[in-house]
Amino acid sequence: MPPWPRSPSFFRRAADRLTDAAPGWLVETVRPAPAALEWWPMLRMAVAVTTPLAAGFATGHIVAGLLPAMGAMNAGMADRGGPYRMRIIRMAAAGAAGAVGYLVGAAVRDHGWWVVLAVVIVSVVSALISTGGATGSAAGLQLLVMTVLSIGIELPGSPLLNALAFLLGVGWVIVLGVAEWPLHPRAPEETAVVAVYRALGALLTAGTAGTAGIDGTAGIGTGGAGALTAFDAALKSGYDTVLAARSPAAGLDAERTRLVALLNQASLIRNALLSLSHEGREPPGEFAVAVREITASLSGGPAPRALRHACDSPSMRALCSAVEGAVELVTGADVADEQLPYERVGRRARLRATLESMWYGHLVRVYTVRLGLCMGVAAAISRFGWFERSYWMMLTVALVLKPDFGSVFARAVQRALGTLAGTLIGTLMLLVVPYGALLLVPVAVCAALLPYGVQRNWGLLSAFQAPLVLLLVDLLTRGGPGLGVVRLVDTLAGCLIVLLLGYLPWPTSWEAPVGPRFADAVSATAGYLRYAFDPGHTGRALLRRGVYDALADLRTVFQRAMTEPAVVSRRVTTWMPAMTALEQVADATVATVARTERGASPPPDTAVQNLARCLDDLARDVRAGREPRDPVFCEEKSLERVDSAVRALRDTVSAGRPG
Repeated sequence: MPPWPRSPSFFRRAADRLTDAAPGWLVETVRPAPAALEWWPMLRMAVAVTTPLAAGFATGHIVAGLLPAMGAMNAGMADRGGPYRMRIIRMAAAGAAGAVGYLVGAAVRDHGWWVVLAVVIVSVVSALISTGGATGSAAGLQLLVMTVLSIGIELPGSPLLNALAFLLGVGWVIVLGVAEWPLHPRAPEETAVVAVYRALGALLTAGTAGTAGIDGTAGIGTGGAGALTAFDAALKSGYDTVLAARSPAAGLDAERTRLVALLNQASLIRNALLSLSHEGREPPGEFAVAVREITASLSGGPAPRALRHACDSPSMRALCSAVEGAVELVTGADVADEQLPYERVGRRARLRATLESMWYGHLVRVYTVRLGLCMGVAAAISRFGWFERSYWMMLTVALVLKPDFGSVFARAVQRALGTLAGTLIGTLMLLVVPYGALLLVPVAVCAALLPYGVQRNWGLLSAFQAPLVLLLVDLLTRGGPGLGVVRLVDTLAGCLIVLLLGYLPWPTSWEAPVGPRFADAVSATAGYLRYAFDPGHTGRALLRRGVYDALADLRTVFQRAMTEPAVVSRRVTTWMPAMTALEQVADATVATVARTERGASPPPDTAVQNLARCLDDLARDVRAGREPRDPVFCEEKSLERVDSAVRALRDTVSAGRPG
């Protein structure tokens, strides 16, 4: 018998063969996102969940440790990183909503068919709360999840005391989550800024490593388009992290002021690189060295050296100025006013925007009806006693129909496949590990893998979450390995309800919202272009950031739509050329602005306004679903790149008729 092949290439070839044999939509649906193992969040989750259970075993009251463990797990799952303050708010909101949900479920548990009505009402409230950003999303989910669990599992003791025990676990995971705060109060924000400059270094390396730029010229080399996208994503994440950290204050403190200024300088360096690309030139190697030194200094290394380079063109002067500004910020220079554009958004404005989305958003209303319908049907089915633990069916509906978790179809498939794999793993654990304190070992392993699963995809998370839930339920009921079959049947039933009632009958399921997002991004680009060359307009930086935020949102919607069935994803792919053309319009604009600010001739305002009107007209045509009208272009040498990009965008939309 030949020896068992041990080379990793063997397994890669086997995986490739499976990938080739599977349908394309299934491959895209189950493909996990790349993510590195982050050991501290994994260890934190394991300690948070197992400590209450260990205390329960030590005192002989294992049931008393279950609710704190559940509180720690649920609140810990709401921790997605970011500034400490935002993490505390998100975890606390999820925990408080979970405790309220537990009390609601306990209050209606024994009231017959009134339970169905209560589940529907809580589902509607949960859906509306979920519109309030990441915090509202976490709170809405936990409100519904704990209501269902409290209805399905009756624990001994007072419901109020049980809710307090749940909150005790929430407090425990919050303490663990912010343990580093006294020692490193700016750690999340600083890490985000370092990631931006690391991505900027990769962008410069891509430029100096090759000869073909993103638009066919020299400057940003082979692979530069991918490096540019990665930088834009890192920059958006950096702004979100740093600005969220300062939001409760009237302004920025000195350290956060410096971090925001560093982000703005990174954006200026990026734009100068694009401008240099339009001149057909590559960035000199010393600029890549300077950015690496800045990155090292931000990570605790020595201060970067002063940059000395001849600036012989508007684009090179823009690049020199932007890099020198970043070096000065790192070495302790004061922050200039133009280095710190940021938007003040008060609590009232955020609340007003949330309420408007809640009451007037079409997608919110559709999701609310879908969730209420599916949860009501699942609750009604549970009243007939056909399923041994029907609350698992309702939980599946709640989790799969979450609107901000991506494609409903993809989540249903991932949930089913992940639960199948996780159930097999959990059943094996229950067969091998005897009931008792030894069960804490697989509990700790599964809990530690939850943060990693969250980063990869919904299916992998389900594969880790399913055995953990089986183990926790076994600690309560001593149900043994048979729990695996019950869990799998209930989960598949929940997925079936979602697909049959919450997905297939709804027209919005077959129309990915790429077109409206594309039109929004075109409008944002027009708004920036209108004022891009006006040095007296103080909001230019905010408008520019709004363009790239809109493009990032468009890419996210597009990627989610690609996991839908072929009847949807095939139509969505027709948007790709138009998206690329729109990105080239934005990049051509910022590159031309960078040249203009460093000595190039400014374009006449009439030509700029004409191009902005062309983009506005295109956005209106896309929203109306009609053929784009022929615009009147202005031949202007200083706007040659922007004009060409707008023409190409209009021609692409007209020829491709995406949708």
